[in-house]
This record gives sequence, C-alpha cells and structure tokens, in this order.
Amino acid sequence: MTAPEEELGDRLRSLADRAGPPTADGPGLARAVAERSESRRRTRRNLLAAAGCLVLVGIAVPRLGDLSPEKAVSSGDVSSGDASSGGASSGGASSGVSSSAAPGGPPFTRVPTVDIADLTTRGSLSDDQAFLDGVRALDWTEEAPVRAADGTILYYQPDPPVEAREVVFAGDVPGGRWALVAGRTSPVGANVPEDVVPHDELVAAWFTGPPGAAPEQMVLASGPNGIAGDWPVALTDPRTGVVVVVAAPGDVVEVSTRPLIGADGSTSREWREVDTENGVAIARVPPFPRAADGSTSYRVLRGGRLEARDMPWSVVVEGAGEPPAIAYPRGRPAELGQQAAEYSAEYVLAELGLSGMQTTVAAQWVGPVPTDGPGVAALVTVTLPSGAIVVQAQWLMPEDPDGSSMGTYCGRAILPAGPPVERRVHAVACEVFDTTSGHPVSTHLVVVGPPEVALIRTYDDDRVFLGEHTAQDGVVVAPLPLGTDQVEAVTAGGVTLGRVDLMGQTVDFGD
Repeated sequence: MTAPEEELGDRLRSLADRAGPPTADGPGLARAVAERSESRRRTRRNLLAAAGCLVLVGIAVPRLGDLSPEKAVSSGDVSSGDASSGGASSGGASSGVSSSAAPGGPPFTRVPTVDIADLTTRGSLSDDQAFLDGVRALDWTEEAPVRAADGTILYYQPDPPVEAREVVFAGDVPGGRWALVAGRTSPVGANVPEDVVPHDELVAAWFTGPPGAAPEQMVLASGPNGIAGDWPVALTDPRTGVVVVVAAPGDVVEVSTRPLIGADGSTSREWREVDTENGVAIARVPPFPRAADGSTSYRVLRGGRLEARDMPWSVVVEGAGEPPAIAYPRGRPAELGQQAAEYSAEYVLAELGLSGMQTTVAAQWVGPVPTDGPGVAALVTVTLPSGAIVVQAQWLMPEDPDGSSMGTYCGRAILPAGPPVERRVHAVACEVFDTTSGHPVSTHLVVVGPPEVALIRTYDDDRVFLGEHTAQDGVVVAPLPLGTDQVEAVTAGGVTLGRVDLMGQTVDFGD
C-alpha cells in the first residue's frame, strides 16, 4: 500500500470513528435511514437557507392528540421531572403512553411496506377535486440553483411536472389548511437550467394557507425535498404547535415534544400515541418562539414493530423570538464571529426545544480558521439546568453579495455535568471550503481549553503520539494531523489536564 493510500485509510477510519456506531433499531430501519440520508441533508440545507442562515431548512377535522404540558405523563424510563429543565416534562396525549425504548415484536417478522405516494388522497379535503387540482398545479421551486462563485451548482431541486404530481394529503388543521404534494422529477420540466443533469427522484412539498384558503392562497411552507415512498412525511409549525404526520392506514403514530438530557449526559424521550384517521395524525405540541421546530420527533409503528422514526419538516418563521444571550469570556468578536456563535446557539436550542432563558449559553472561543483565512469558527456551549452541557462548533464564511453565507458544523457533543465548562478542553475538526467551487480544501484542528494550557498533543485511535502544537491563551488552530482521534492539554508547568476525544458530527437527541 502506498503512502497516500495509507493516509487516506487513516483519514477514513478517523472519520468513521467520529461518526459513531449505527442505529440500534434493527437492520431494516438502519437501512431505511441510510437510504434517506441524502434527503435529510437536503432538508437541513433547505431549512437553514430558508431561515436566512447558510447555504449548505366548517369541515370536520380528525380529533387532536393534545400534547400540552398539563396532560403529560412520564414514560416508563423517564421520571416525571424533566432532567434538562428542572420542571415538569411536556409531551403526550391522553390516548396512551409508551416507553421511549423501541417497541418489540416478533423477531425477524417482515412487515409489508406501503408507498404513501401511491395511496389515494387523504384528509378532510380529499373529495374537493377543484382544490386538489389547484394545489397540484402550484409552483414549487421559487429560487434559482445555489451556485458557487465559479458557477458550479451546489444544490438545486427542480419541480416535478404537474402531470407527475399527486396530492397525498389535503385538509383543514387548527388555524389553517395544509396540503402535501409529491411527484417525480423525471421527466424534468422546461424550467430546469441546461447544466442540471436530470435525475429520477420522488420529491414532496408542503403547502399551507389560512383557514378556508383557496388553492391560490396556499404557499410553499417546506420543501421540496427528496422522500422515500415507504417512509412517513410530517410537518410542524412552531407558531401554533400543529404537527401532521402522514403515514399508512393502520399505522400507530407517536410524538415526542423534545429530548430530555440528564445530568449524566444521557438522552431520552417521552413518546405519546396520538389519534390517527386513515393513517394521518394531526397533533399539537406546545408552540415555541423560534425560527423552526427542531425538537419535535415522531415515530411510526406498523404491525407492532417500529417502522420509522424521524423529525418532521418545519415551517420556517422569519424573525421569530429574540436571539439568545451569549456570553463571550474571551471578548466579544466581530460581527461575523457573533453570527457564527448565534447560529450555533440557535441551532442547539431549537433541537432541545428550550429557550435561552432556560439555559446558559457561552461562546468559549471565536476566531479565524485557518488563522490567515476569511472564515471564522465559534465554539459554543449550552449548559442545561441539569448541569449537562451541549457543545457545538460552527465555521462560517463572510456573506456573499446575494446575502447568503457558506458554512458548516465542525463538531458537537453532549457532556455530563461536572467541572465548570470554562475549565474543560474541547476539540473539533473544522472542514474549510473553497468559496469559488464550494469544495472542501482542508481540515483544521481546533482545540479550546483553559488559558493556562500551553501545549496540545495529538494521538490516533491506537493512542500513538502524532505531534504537538503550541497553544495561545489555551487555543490551538492547526491543520488536522491525519488519524487524529484524541488530544491532550498540557499547562506551561507540565501538568496534563488529560485527554479528550475529537468531537463527532452528530449526537443522540433520541432521534
């Protein structure tokens, strides 16, 4: 094996180790999640872009499952108090409570798949043909392809032709009218740029409108995003707390309002079964003043076994809520650094379903990555009432002329309660992108520790010493040595503060 091949192998093994183990929900669900990974990445990119952050998100209504806090009942593995908020937990419907552990069922039993896009339209407006025809013809993609400075298309989701679309759900919900439309992007419509390669993909989009809205009053609320036909699709609106889950007839739907994080860093969820009508669940969770709902989760049981578990797509609300108050122990950075810190903090709080008032948020460090580059990284910690800490690092480029920004997440972790957060050592790997092409060009090690840290040593996953770097004010920013798995912080007096793992890219919020 050549030296470059060995280096590539070391890099891939290091990335795989940081990614963590696969899901424990069984091979079928693991395979389904893997197949949908690209669609979920698109969903997140769309959500962030829509929020203005980054380029990388009189007719009968089915009975509601009320998930308001006063009707919450703790599940079997979670105490009635919320470990992350210090108060009563929220969640659940009166129709039943189940353990947050995945339900059992006969081993190796195959449950037939159902393509929800092939089913007849469901919802209270399913018989209103004029409304269905009007919604089917609505425009989807309102924006041109996202391009790098050299013209390379970074992301584009073309509209499926009207004749290839189906209205999966159309109905009245509390406070409005919603519709889910799905279709295939092949054959590609005439509005697609010439340099977009046609591809055959099932995509979907949610449209929302006011109560009694006519088709022309319905607006694109989320999507379009790629979907798998045999996977449920859901939408939530943080302003009203309405959640709609479109599954298959006979499925059992459970909803969780947010993750619970204990003092030991463990995560769990309370799941509440909600009523369904013909495979569609319309539920309520507590509304929250945030740009998007990142904390609500749902799962679907079919034939007594877990069929799917996911987070719903979210309506994006411009200017919702006040930015969280962030402490800057190393001094307030320039505007770009503050933006990176705010993005990280708001992202974490949205996934936790908490406000800044319920937590302590601090940007432990903000600075350029690489040291001579225009991009800035921010390492933010969110301390929960339980004492557990969520850490996230964000890399961000200056704003482009069109108002968009390019950025990426460097790492995240959930740490148990213990030493003060400012006395801990945090290590992440930040991938730096070329603004012209949008391609990654380098990966940098960022280590943030107490100010007295003078030296950072790096080790691979076999605990073999790789190198050392001089720290300034407890911080190191340097090209990532291939194979880096752990770092050790050493003070000027030669006292080691121990070794910490390089943070991964994902954490388990019970999803």
